[in-house]
Amino acid sequence: MPSALISLPLRYMHTTVEMVHKEDVDNVIRLIYETLLNIEAGQDFRTFSN
Repeated sequence: MPSALISLPLRYMHTTVEMVHKEDVDNVIRLIYETLLNIEAGQDFRTFSN
């Protein structure tokens, strides 16, 4: 199953004052959305083909 890691820059992770820039969150959402729109049926996600 294909998978990917998309990181979001943030400060003070796992605290009560964790902080992110709203623009970064919006851009991550846009990145995921645009990526999903561009996946074609039967697309091969293998890095190396046999």
